[in-house]
Amino acid sequence: MSLSEIEPGNSAVVESILGGKHLRQKLVNLGMIPGAIVHVVRANRMGPMVLNVQGSQIMIGQGMAKRINVKQK
Repeated sequence: MSLSEIEPGNSAVVESILGGKHLRQKLVNLGMIPGAIVHVVRANRMGPMVLNVQGSQIMIGQGMAKRINVKQK
């Protein structure tokens, strides 16, 4: 499932990132590496997602979230 499908208040483990080198590097710089636990703080279908990743709060768009494959915890 993609990260965009995870509801606020739930957590998931990053499995893989679909996309080009630039996108993968950007997400790695934000802490989105395979095995990282991501907690969804805020999300809606039309706007950005607010996430806690490795102790940092980040915001990413829905398009980017759809390219992150996760396993819900």
